[in-house]
Amino acid sequence: MMAVGSEFDILIYFMLNLNNSMIMSQKIAFLINPLKKTVAIADYFSWVIETVKVEKSDWEIQLFTKEWPSELSDFDQVWVMGGDGTFNYFVNKYRSITIPIALFKGGTGNDFYWKLYGDRSRRAHLDAVLAGHVEAFDAGDCNGQLFLNGVGIGIEGEVLKSMDSIRYFEGGLGYYLAAIPNLLKFKTYQILGGREVFLCMVFNSSRAGGGFHFFPKASVQDGLLDVLYCQPIPVWKRLYYMPIIQSGKHVNLPIVEFSQTKKISIKTSRVLSAQVDGEVQTSDQFDFQVLPAKFKFIVPQL
Repeated sequence: MMAVGSEFDILIYFMLNLNNSMIMSQKIAFLINPLKKTVAIADYFSWVIETVKVEKSDWEIQLFTKEWPSELSDFDQVWVMGGDGTFNYFVNKYRSITIPIALFKGGTGNDFYWKLYGDRSRRAHLDAVLAGHVEAFDAGDCNGQLFLNGVGIGIEGEVLKSMDSIRYFEGGLGYYLAAIPNLLKFKTYQILGGREVFLCMVFNSSRAGGGFHFFPKASVQDGLLDVLYCQPIPVWKRLYYMPIIQSGKHVNLPIVEFSQTKKISIKTSRVLSAQVDGEVQTSDQFDFQVLPAKFKFIVPQL
C-alpha cells in the first residue's frame, strides 16, 4: 500500500513536470525579410522549421514571409532572418518589444549577427537559440532612428548610396568596390567646434560593412556609445589605411581619436548622408543617445 507522503510526492512531481512542459512550450513568430526571397534563404528557414518540429515538437512556429504582424504580444519569442538592414527595420518597427529575439543570418554583411553569435555553423547557432539563454543588449538612437551597429557620417553614407548596384557581392567585397571611388573623391568637413574630420562615427557595436572592425573594443552591454574622429587624410594615403581599419589595427594610430559617451550632438558644416545600420539618413545635425539594455536577445551562453 502506498504511503500518503509518497502520493503527495508523486502529485508534486507531476505538477512540476506539467508546469515545466508548459514553460518550455513556445509560440514563435519567425519573420523573414520579404525582399530576400532566394533559394538559399528558403532552404535555410525550411531547415530550421523542420528541425524544430523534430526536436521541439510542442513548439509552434508561425512563419511570416510577406507582411509582418502589426504587433507581437501573442508570441513568446520572435526569430528574425535577414541582414543588418532587416534587423534595423525590425527594431524600429517593434521599438517597445520585450520578448526575446533570436537573429538568423541572411544578409550580405551580417555584422550585428556576428557580434552576438560569432562565426558558427547553422547547427551550432540553432542549438544556441533552442537553449534559450537570454541577455539584454544596448541600442542607439540617431535623430529618432534606432540602430544596433552604428552610424557613419559622411563617407559611410556615400559608400552606402553606391552599394545598391553591388549588393550581390558578399561581405566586405561589396563594401570595397563601393568605398574605393568614394575614398578618392570625398571631401573633409567640419563639426561644431571647428574640428575638421575625414571620418566621424558613433557606434553601439564593433563592426559594419561586412567585416570592417571600426570599433574592435566596443561592447554592446556597457551602456555607452563609442565615438571615432579621424583627421583629414591625403588622398594618396586613403587606400593604404583602408585594410588597416578593416582589420581593426587603427586604434593606436595618431590620426584617430576614440571616446565614449551616453549622449552626443554632432553639427556638421554641410548637409551629409549618414549610414545608419545600412539605411541612409541625411542631415547637418545628428543627435545620439544610448538606450541601455533596450532589447533582449537569445544568445550562446558563455
